[in-house]
Amino acid sequence: MKTYLANLPTAVWALIALPALVVTRCVVATVVPQVVHAVVPEVVRTVLRII
Repeated sequence: MKTYLANLPTAVWALIALPALVVTRCVVATVVPQVVHAVVPEVVRTVLRII
């Protein structure tokens, strides 16, 4: 399996990587704001919003 993956053409790697990047971006765009909202206190968010 390792040699099979090592010999894949660049086009195949691109076809594998693009959907993975799209899914990763969607997950990060959803999870990061929720984590910030849960971790950062309301006072800090208000100050950052004013700045």
